[in-house]
Amino acid sequence: MITYPTLFIFFGMLAYISEYRKPAASTNLQSLSWNPLWLAIFFFLIFFIGLRHEVGGDWFSYLIYFNELKVSTLANGFSLTSDPGYLFLNWFVASNGLSIYVVNFIGAIFFSFGLVTFCRSLPRPLLGLVASIPYLIIVVSMGYTRQAIALGIAMYGLVQLAREKRYKFIILILFATTFHKSAIILIPIAALAATKNRFSIIFWVLMIGLAAYYSALSSQFERLIRFYIEESYQSQGALIRLIMLLVPSVLLLLWPHRFSFEKSELLLWKIFSIISLSLFLLYFTTDASTAIDRMALYLLPIQMVVFSYLPEFFGNHGPQRQWIVLGIIIYFSLVLLVWISFSPFSHWWIPYDNLLLNWK
Repeated sequence: MITYPTLFIFFGMLAYISEYRKPAASTNLQSLSWNPLWLAIFFFLIFFIGLRHEVGGDWFSYLIYFNELKVSTLANGFSLTSDPGYLFLNWFVASNGLSIYVVNFIGAIFFSFGLVTFCRSLPRPLLGLVASIPYLIIVVSMGYTRQAIALGIAMYGLVQLAREKRYKFIILILFATTFHKSAIILIPIAALAATKNRFSIIFWVLMIGLAAYYSALSSQFERLIRFYIEESYQSQGALIRLIMLLVPSVLLLLWPHRFSFEKSELLLWKIFSIISLSLFLLYFTTDASTAIDRMALYLLPIQMVVFSYLPEFFGNHGPQRQWIVLGIIIYFSLVLLVWISFSPFSHWWIPYDNLLLNWK
């Protein structure tokens, strides 16, 4: 149990002593370049996430799936899942006599690259990283492997979308859907966030979305609808996670002028905030809490964004900013401690174990 608090405290200390980064004067956007510290963080995350051993609620389900592919052809593998990206990754690794750790390691590369790139797009990247630790890193990346890969690709795509590279975002999201179909819900955001040629963007997004749906996704969506909605499968903790999204969303919607976003960035995160608020309200009017919870996973970056900008919310007063940074770190430390202490599923993540610790 000590592993996760230790990890949080270490990065929390780094976030506390780190400084606010000013955006480039020419673009008003943050530089995405990686310094040695972030390269170290990237490789640490890959090994921490990718070489975990029997950690995560779906560990044994993924292991069973991987072992079944060992004795199956690629074509027959579609009877196990219709996520072609994740299927091919598992089949390729299994057919070459490698283990589930290689699948997780490659998945961790996708996730960590997207996460680090997203953090580097923020004025306080280490604070954004701290905000991602309790749920995004610990729970999602080490519990929901397929969706974590899709989310990592999506986070990289969101950085491109904030820079108005909409078609690149769409291609990345379509790639993410090959690992988890639910990522398709992010494609309409490209249309909503468009500031130029809006109707053209909407038209082509719809065409691409429909093509993707009818070519590969329809049967999976029908299964998801039956499983998540018709059977009213409930997701534990969905309301808590939605409340966590609600806090930064309300801050951004009420006081957008206090966040020094570029115009395209502000529009994008307003859309995320509105969707988060809508899901929170939808939670009380439907029994499909699991479907809502899975959609909410893709909205988690709004926490990293808002809390990274929050220390400058009241202006550039040094001592006051440091108190806000400390308050944010304490807030997310409480989130982590509450999850460890009260989640009925946290025992699947505790104790943390790693292949390197069991190497023989």
